[in-house]
Amino acid sequence: MAQQKTLGDLAGTRKELLHARHLPGEFYTSPEIYAREIEQIFMRDWICVGRVEQYPDPGDYRAMRIADEPVLVCRDQAGTLRALANVCQHRGVEVVQGVGNANEFSCPYHAWVYGLDGGLVGAPYSREVADFDFEACSLPRIQLDTWAGYIFINFDSDAESLTDYLAADQVQEVAAFLHADETRIADEYVFELDCNWKFVPENLMDIYHVGVIHSGTFGKGFAVEKFPFHLTKYGYHSEYESLTMAPDGAWLFGKPMPWLERKSKSFAFTVFVRPSFNMFARPDMLQPWFCHPLGPDKTRVTVLTQYPDEWFEQPAFEQKNQVVKDFIRLVASEDKEMMHSLQNGVGSRNFTPGPTMGLEKAIHHLLNAYLDRMFGEDI
Repeated sequence: MAQQKTLGDLAGTRKELLHARHLPGEFYTSPEIYAREIEQIFMRDWICVGRVEQYPDPGDYRAMRIADEPVLVCRDQAGTLRALANVCQHRGVEVVQGVGNANEFSCPYHAWVYGLDGGLVGAPYSREVADFDFEACSLPRIQLDTWAGYIFINFDSDAESLTDYLAADQVQEVAAFLHADETRIADEYVFELDCNWKFVPENLMDIYHVGVIHSGTFGKGFAVEKFPFHLTKYGYHSEYESLTMAPDGAWLFGKPMPWLERKSKSFAFTVFVRPSFNMFARPDMLQPWFCHPLGPDKTRVTVLTQYPDEWFEQPAFEQKNQVVKDFIRLVASEDKEMMHSLQNGVGSRNFTPGPTMGLEKAIHHLLNAYLDRMFGEDI
């Protein structure tokens, strides 16, 4: 009954932008809606989990949880990147934790041993078991593919290819000029927020708040009124004007990346990849944000800073990079407080969804694409 009431409140969100309203608060607090999101979105979509250069050598691995599912990403002895369910096929314990390098993975509970390809290679006392089948006890494989150096996984073995998935929003076409595959990570900033995962991509495409919350950082050079929204099937992209991602718009590296040499110092670009990947570019760097839900009101956020190889060879590179690291953490801190407040506010009995503004065009589009995915276009 409660869900029927919530669905009945969506007529306002479904209206045209300047007549519409934001989502009801239940969409950010309800365990039932969250569970549906996991099944309808995160178990079907391609999810960004990092970069290829984070796994340079055979045996390199990272364990993580994506939408409540334990996942292990590693590079095997043949050099192939793999995504595996990080769930021992004996009792379900997570086989490995954290980040590292290993020749094999040993479950900490009963010492079942798995190869880098997920195959079971050892299980104490398994000879005592009738018809013990090592092959049937391999760690389940999860689809993995890459685009522009980013690693994506998909829990659905029947999902469309990553190529087709991205093409639905022309991502490869509109972002090709960024040459993300010719950059590498200089900083990885990971933090958790006490808010629903949807607030992260919504906030990152919320042009309305930039001149308010970020007025002391990059917002003071942000041409809000000139921001062009290019909507696609599920997302959007935009080339716009902004300060660099350094204090007072500093030109730390002295020039743009080679493939952006014709862009001005005020160049900025963004593209959204559903469900939760926001790419940002400046002339001298890339800074993608992506998030993973940890619960109805808990989210893990990752922000990468990427440069071309030649930046790493510049004099005083570490000092310059530290300036950028400090600045992105300052910018994120400006948003953190607001997103925590958003989560508290939408759970209040006094919250009524407000109108969507013209500068919230991308959010309005995102919300309606989300509702299509969750409940169909007729709701």
